[in-house]
Amino acid sequence: MSPSRWAWLVIAGLAIVVVQLTIADELSIGGVHAELVWVLPAAVGLAAGSKAGMAAGLVGGAVADLFVPTPFGLSAIAGVVVGYLVGRLGEEGIGDLGGSAFWVAPSIAFGAGLLAPVFYALCGAVIGHASYLSATLGIVCGLDAVACALLVRPVMRVLGPHVVDDSTRAGPLEPVRGAL
Repeated sequence: MSPSRWAWLVIAGLAIVVVQLTIADELSIGGVHAELVWVLPAAVGLAAGSKAGMAAGLVGGAVADLFVPTPFGLSAIAGVVVGYLVGRLGEEGIGDLGGSAFWVAPSIAFGAGLLAPVFYALCGAVIGHASYLSATLGIVCGLDAVACALLVRPVMRVLGPHVVDDSTRAGPLEPVRGAL
């Protein structure tokens, strides 16, 4: 990816953290709130493929980890996995803004938001933070899934044209031709 594409990801990561700290942290249910960090790799993965999705997960997770008292890099690891998995669907043209039904991208993002906190909690438990597998994990999964579903299309619309780094695409949100 080019430096300008990395810069867009850093700016987007910072923007998501600002929204997280100013709005999302104040909207809690059962003492927990949605984590918006999963929106960035899901949206970029769908818009630009797995490489860009993984980069978005790395950058967004690293930026988010600067502001939470959890092991640094844990959000980045989970974000990279989310970006890769969702990006594979994006490479096939599933969920792109122009070619699929309106509900496809939000549905994929809903699934990503539902599973990302579970992966995050499992990774945390492996490194000695078993408390991440608490009863509130279900609420976190639900909130993250809804947040991802609501925000993925606007984030795709804004970031998609700026992060595509693949000469085989016909346009900013077209599927990759001949992807595996």
